[in-house]
Amino acid sequence: MDIYSYFTDGAATMINKNGKYLRQEGGWAFIKCFNGEKDSSQSGGCKLTTNNEMELYAIYASMKDFLDSSCDGDKIEIYTDSGYCIGIFTQWAKNWQRKGWRKSDGKPIENLKLIKAIWKLMGEIENKNCELLFVKVKGHSNNVLNNEADELAVNAKSEAKRTGKTVGYNGEKDSLLGTK
Repeated sequence: MDIYSYFTDGAATMINKNGKYLRQEGGWAFIKCFNGEKDSSQSGGCKLTTNNEMELYAIYASMKDFLDSSCDGDKIEIYTDSGYCIGIFTQWAKNWQRKGWRKSDGKPIENLKLIKAIWKLMGEIENKNCELLFVKVKGHSNNVLNNEADELAVNAKSEAKRTGKTVGYNGEKDSLLGTK
């Protein structure tokens, strides 16, 4: 069994204009370790997004990379500083799916298209008899790889602002990004 560890992060800018928050550019990133050794990284971004969308997309891209690289029975660890993301996939999504992808109060779910795409990838990971583990790390602390993922995401955000381009997994444009 091989172990793939992904350190993920997202970054986005929002501005307050006349009491309303307006979405600006954002970036996502992951750093992949293979069996404990740093292996590779990816990052990208888009205009008009949120931090949560970027955090989610980093997880999505990590799972895509894992599915492209792994064998049956391997393990994927996703390290994130987003309690929101971990809560979605370890506590809430199963009930949301049962309720027709609605919250318990009946309200719509933010970032649903991306959440459903990740949920589908989680099913594919399970079908490969792979183990999936989410690990919460403290953001902007002494976790070197989380800090590096943060730096990559911030740089990708700057690049999205400079170019106006949408860059997803493997450098491709992705309709899951920038849907806000």
